[in-house]
Amino acid sequence: MKFTRIFRFSNILKLTLAIAIIAIGYLTTMFYFQMRELETSVKAIANSNNIQFELEQISTQINKNESALRSFIITKDSLFLKDRFLDKREFDLRMSKLQELSLKSPESRLEIDSLAIKLNQRFAIFNAILTAASINNYDVNTLKNNLLRSNILSDNLQSYLNAVISRQQHLVNTQHKLHSKRISESSYTAVGLAITCLLIFGLAYSKMKNDIIKVKKANDDLKFLNETFNNAEKIASFGHWKVNLDTKVYTLSDNFYRLLGREPQSFEASLETITELIHPDDREAAIRAHMESLIDLKPTSITCRYVLDNGEIKYLKSVGSFRRNTKGQLVKIGVNSDITQQFLDTKKLSENNQKLVEINAELESFNSIVSHDMQEPLRKIQMFISRLEANEMENMTEQGKDYFNKIRFSANRMQNLMVDLVNYARAVKGDRTFVKTDLNVLMKVVVEELSLSIDEKNATVKVDDLPTIEGIPFQIQQLFVNLISNSIKYSRINVDPEILVRNEKIAENTFFDNKLIDPKSYYKIVVSDNGIGFRQEYAENIFMLFRRLETDKNYSGTGLGLAICKKIAENHNGFILAYGKQQIGAEFHVYLPKESTV
Repeated sequence: MKFTRIFRFSNILKLTLAIAIIAIGYLTTMFYFQMRELETSVKAIANSNNIQFELEQISTQINKNESALRSFIITKDSLFLKDRFLDKREFDLRMSKLQELSLKSPESRLEIDSLAIKLNQRFAIFNAILTAASINNYDVNTLKNNLLRSNILSDNLQSYLNAVISRQQHLVNTQHKLHSKRISESSYTAVGLAITCLLIFGLAYSKMKNDIIKVKKANDDLKFLNETFNNAEKIASFGHWKVNLDTKVYTLSDNFYRLLGREPQSFEASLETITELIHPDDREAAIRAHMESLIDLKPTSITCRYVLDNGEIKYLKSVGSFRRNTKGQLVKIGVNSDITQQFLDTKKLSENNQKLVEINAELESFNSIVSHDMQEPLRKIQMFISRLEANEMENMTEQGKDYFNKIRFSANRMQNLMVDLVNYARAVKGDRTFVKTDLNVLMKVVVEELSLSIDEKNATVKVDDLPTIEGIPFQIQQLFVNLISNSIKYSRINVDPEILVRNEKIAENTFFDNKLIDPKSYYKIVVSDNGIGFRQEYAENIFMLFRRLETDKNYSGTGLGLAICKKIAENHNGFILAYGKQQIGAEFHVYLPKESTV
């Protein structure tokens, strides 16, 4: 849920930033064009002011020329013309400047052109009057007519100048209003741009702060992870290393140095400084394997001995593989683990295994002796007992007959004991080939094998529908032979044995050795009887070797039958439990895997 909120906040932040950036782009573009318009309007205002100024200057100069000309006509004093009268060249210069200014104001160009024509006409009259007035005997009427025309033209020219100046003033006023409007618009745009920039700054600050917090947390986590990893290296007795194939730089972890009996970073890591610590007998092979891996880039797994400064020899296993770092450089990364104790344990285990092989050979020899050599003289003893019983029994005293019965009982018990020992040895070291085994078919063989005992005790054996399992057939057969024969053997006096073999559903929350038994993985086969039973506190003891709970001479047994059953169940990765009540009966619950797990 927290991750979803962070993800949504991140998306909203990104969307807001994108919108803000678009808004800044739009406002910046708008502000740019507004500034261009303001610049244009300023230039237009300045141009109009310049035109107006030049027009006013021309108007003033024309008035001065007129005044100077009239003063000259009245006084005939040329001083009036010397300082006050401007010739046409100066007016032409001003007109040229006006025409240049009018290029930036198309609406004023025609007016300036018209003004130039009127000025030319005006100067033509000026020149005519000046020429006429300069002659001593000038024609008064002609001079009057020219002065009259001059007045008319002056009035017209002044009116025209006033009109042009008025229009320029109006144009300046219009430009001022437009300029003020543009300044106002650009101010709003600047404020919007500033607010948007502040928004982006705020968002960027928030994102940066969030990122800094994340980076700090990541750094703290990384620091904690490094500390944990370093502690793990110490605890697990391993160290890591790496070599950069591009820079040829070797790097060792602190615990790698400790594995070599050195202080962390006590020497410069290099191929030479590391390999000189390898046992001389292992050094060449280790260097060759490492160098070949740098060529073919194949992972390596090398075990070799290292000689420490104190003479101690450590067995280190080095495993390495290749990766590329964030810069794209190829790096070989490896882990060296201390397997000295493991190596010594393996060596000791190998020695123990050799001893076990020898012991097994002795046991095999013993088993052979029990199953063949010892049974041969026992069979002869039993044969002579049979002959004595047939031929000499009548000649014996009562005490002799008692001794004879004890000898026969002991011989039979010894034979049963040797048979059970052989069966137990077969269960411990027998064939482990698992095959599909139909328990229904197998139980028919078991009942047939025990038919004499069943008939002798008038026993009833009922077998429900049983499953098919993966097992070792002869061992499973031996298991049920022992369980059923056990029920027949320990039946109550004057009570016919009733034995039931059934497949029962495993109850929920069934545990064995603190492990939950999964009903989907196990079958539960129950063998129950109505015999003498046993006290429940002895349920574990009855599976021990040579442990018999019944010492009554009416019940014979070697104490190996149920131990064999337990061993067979364990061979199948199963187990067996016993439940009993005295003089009521016993139940044996056999749990066998549905599929072989051995």
